[in-house]
Amino acid sequence: MDKRRKLPTGVRKKQLLNAARKVLNQKGYSLARISDIVKEAGVSQGTFYLYFSGKEDVVIELGRELIGKAMHEINATCDPENEAMEVTLKGVISAYYSTCLQYEDVIISADAGGSSGLNQLKWNEIYDPLNKYSTRLISIWRARGDIDAGVDDVLASWLLIDTINGSMTRLLGRSGSRVSQDYENQVVAWTLAALKGYRP
Repeated sequence: MDKRRKLPTGVRKKQLLNAARKVLNQKGYSLARISDIVKEAGVSQGTFYLYFSGKEDVVIELGRELIGKAMHEINATCDPENEAMEVTLKGVISAYYSTCLQYEDVIISADAGGSSGLNQLKWNEIYDPLNKYSTRLISIWRARGDIDAGVDDVLASWLLIDTINGSMTRLLGRSGSRVSQDYENQVVAWTLAALKGYRP
């Protein structure tokens, strides 16, 4: 099939993202070039720049896709108003980790990109949906008496996300390390103890 034929905007963009993932997985963030991506996609560099300003934009868009899928899984799995705090926390962590494993190459690329000038402010912005959901969880748990009434929703949300996301990123950064059920359980137990035990 001729990859250069005219395609709908969404299809062409997805084609470029798929090609970028393959190149990033093979070469890593620092060695990946736009020329490699367009060659893999079978399009011109001009076509690439219709959708992205550079490889940084590609990684950020892939991160946005990751968070979108994670939020879909979390919303489909969790019912925080009607289930115990521990059940929700387990559901969130399991859904998030499951999605992250599908985007392991993206997470590693973003982590490497952070050392190579990837705009961390832009990268952090993709977590807004997760931060808002986490803030809602803290508010529900605080109002219900699951955690201390003095806990600040926003601060606790940041700490919750940093714990969940950081434990995943660091694990993937260790060669040969995989997420096990025991690892998930430990993250749940540690996070639950921290939230329940914290007294401002």
